[in-house]
Amino acid sequence: MPSWLRAAVGNGGIWSRAVPLEAETCPSCGAPLSVVAGRCSYCDVPLFTIPAPAAPGAPAPRSEAAPEDPNAPFALTVEDVFVIKGKGTIVTGKVTSGTLRVGDAVVIAGGKKPWPATCIGIDMFRKQMESATAGNNVGLVLDNLGKNKPERGNHVSKA
Repeated sequence: MPSWLRAAVGNGGIWSRAVPLEAETCPSCGAPLSVVAGRCSYCDVPLFTIPAPAAPGAPAPRSEAAPEDPNAPFALTVEDVFVIKGKGTIVTGKVTSGTLRVGDAVVIAGGKKPWPATCIGIDMFRKQMESATAGNNVGLVLDNLGKNKPERGNHVSKA
C-alpha cells in the first residue's frame, strides 16, 4: 500500500479486515497469515480478530433486555419517589412483568424489611389509568405507607 494512501486512510479505516481466530490466510491478499502489530506482514493491511463462536449448546450473549411478560407476577423497580399532600406517595418506574389494577395490595421490598401498601391510582403520561401492564412507564399512587418512604431501587410487587 502506498504511504500516501496509508496516511489518508489512517490506522485501520476502510482497509481494516476482520479475521476469525482460526483463519490461516489473509482475507485481503490470500497469503499465509502472519500478523505483526495488527497488520498483515505481506500486504500491510490492518487486521483485527473476531472471537470464535460459542461452544455448541452454550447460550448466546444477550444484547438487549429480556422482553416484558404480562402473565408473570407483577414487578416494578422504583426509579423516583414523590410525596404530594392530599394525593399520597407516587413511585415511578417501568413495569417489567405482570399487571396491576387500581385497588390492588402491593409490597415494597428492598429496604430493611418489606412493607405493605395499597395502589389507589395509576398515572401514565398525565392520564389516569385503570391498570398497568408489562412495558408501561407508570406512576403508582400508593396509600397506607405510614412513615415508610420508598427509595430508588426498591421493588414493588403484588401482595
